[in-house]
Amino acid sequence: MRRPLVSVIVPVFDCRDTVGGALESVFAQTLPAAQVEVIAVDDGSSDGSAELLDELSRAEDRLTVVHQPNSGGPGAPRNRGLEQASGKYVFFLDADDRLGPEALERMTSMAERNGTDIVLGRQVGTGGRKVPQVFDRTIERTHVLDPDCDLFPRMSMAALQLFRRSLIDRAGLRFTEGMLSHEDQLFTAGAYLNAGGVSVLADHDCYYWAARDDGTSSTQVGGAPTADVHAITGRAMALVAEHSEPGALRERLHHRYLQLEVFGRLERLYLDSADDERKIALDGCRELLTAWLTPGLLARYTPLRRVLAHCLLHDLDEELEEVLRFHRSGERARVLLEAGRAFARYPFFRDAARKIPDTCYETSPKLRSALDGVAWEGAGLTVSGTVLVRDVDEGSPVVHLVVENDGTRHRIRCATAPGGMTGEGRATAFTATFHPAPGSWPDGRWTMSMEAVIEGHVLTVALVKPRGMAVPRAGLVQAEGRWRLVRPLPGPGRGTLALEVGGGLDPADLGNVEVGRGPGRRLRLLCEPPPLLEPGPPPRMSVLLQRADGAVLRAPLVTGASGPARADLSLTGARPGRWRASFEIDGVDGPARVRVREGGGLLGPMTASLLPPRRMHVRLDRNPLTVHVTVPLAARARRLRQRLRPGASSGEDQNSEEGST
Repeated sequence: MRRPLVSVIVPVFDCRDTVGGALESVFAQTLPAAQVEVIAVDDGSSDGSAELLDELSRAEDRLTVVHQPNSGGPGAPRNRGLEQASGKYVFFLDADDRLGPEALERMTSMAERNGTDIVLGRQVGTGGRKVPQVFDRTIERTHVLDPDCDLFPRMSMAALQLFRRSLIDRAGLRFTEGMLSHEDQLFTAGAYLNAGGVSVLADHDCYYWAARDDGTSSTQVGGAPTADVHAITGRAMALVAEHSEPGALRERLHHRYLQLEVFGRLERLYLDSADDERKIALDGCRELLTAWLTPGLLARYTPLRRVLAHCLLHDLDEELEEVLRFHRSGERARVLLEAGRAFARYPFFRDAARKIPDTCYETSPKLRSALDGVAWEGAGLTVSGTVLVRDVDEGSPVVHLVVENDGTRHRIRCATAPGGMTGEGRATAFTATFHPAPGSWPDGRWTMSMEAVIEGHVLTVALVKPRGMAVPRAGLVQAEGRWRLVRPLPGPGRGTLALEVGGGLDPADLGNVEVGRGPGRRLRLLCEPPPLLEPGPPPRMSVLLQRADGAVLRAPLVTGASGPARADLSLTGARPGRWRASFEIDGVDGPARVRVREGGGLLGPMTASLLPPRRMHVRLDRNPLTVHVTVPLAARARRLRQRLRPGASSGEDQNSEEGST
């Protein structure tokens, strides 16, 4: 019998309601049926899952069912499945989850293409299940020991991935048996550390990870006992140490374990635990910190967790409990700014009796910004909003608007209003007005950010335009003898505020377009051109009508002291056909099409000229605005010739377009 490409191993315990869907998702894979074998290991189910599996195996010869007494966790049934599996690759599927239809084909193809031993396919949480934050991009090949790889700290250690069988055998990998959770920690860590390469498939939903509706999964009911979790964590950290030298790489890999299994468990579970459980937790945490916490690793954690670490290592149990209660209360630690340093004032900060070092409380102040408005005012652009120094309640910052382009940086001093306290920190309102794009500013995109200087700290943050806030249309500036557009960005959506300098015309640059009859049978267009940000006469602007054959009709766009600009277009002698309207400014890339934002339909017919006779129909809902010129006498003559043609019926030309050429 030919060896299958993939063995899918499914541990089953009391999952009668979901295991059928899990197995069906495997049978529905796009890989050929002969390339997939399924091994379901019933771990002593008592809800009818075992009988259902036997029934399914009689209908599907790819399904092998193994029965065993309950082992106390998914580790043992997965190990039994490995003993039965014969595929080149192994995939572990939980009985309450399911696969996307193309998952196995895409993952095995990726492994074959790159020669990688592990493929982590995109996971999707269902029923409120959270998934690891590692799927922001597809990675063809990497390794957790590479200096620039951030996969290990961000991934889950759940073994719900594709593994090359030769890796499992080479590294001697097996699951820890008899544990409700964390049984896969050593298996998955060992696999990643021993793998020849790892791939991340982030552009296709491969695995649908479920939380049980009744809250009875092992992790939902609390998982393994704390002592077992700490024992497994210690072994995993020792395994990491076997594959890495002391220093930054090992600390980066170790970070996840203390973060989750020491500090995370303390914050979630300690205050609600009985006294004996508390002692077990403290003993396990102290053992892990004593063995593995280095100064470099300690510096990677937040002030809260550095304070907790100090309390653990110095037997400050009562202080640790109070710090945890402060954290659970939801109250934020206020930040003290002092001589260029910042400290999060958690309990016992500078308490002479406890002597917890200032370095445990040291933090980096955070700046936030909120944009209120962007507008042209006279010859300048005014930007207004609020900056907030997070969790700080003293001091007033000096605020600048920073405009940058490819290494060139301009700082514009902002006018500020006295700061006020909010629940999040100290807020300061700002207004900056500046003349954009003098001759020294090169063309291109200029990003905007806010800078606040307070108590020796220089803080910066991007200036983001809220969704729905309007930004003004592009304005015209003149520098060194040429006119340029300056366009605030982004448009309708949310994004970092920026200026586009020297770009081409856009239909939105022509505002409030109206079309109607002008004097002397002309077509009149009224609009608001881009605002002029310089004193003196504007550049020459024109409205054009263009035919597909290159013919052009042009009229100047005349601006006055008040009211909209206007252009009167004569179509006397215009050749029949469709003429598309556009707008042009001398010296500025273009032209840009003219569109009417409001309204639509047809304007006309209107007489364009008596001699030669011309009519025009203006389509207002086209983009660009379109003028259709017709010759009535020619159309009538053509219809007469058609009626006089021998054999022509009286209704022969009813569907012809009047004036078509």
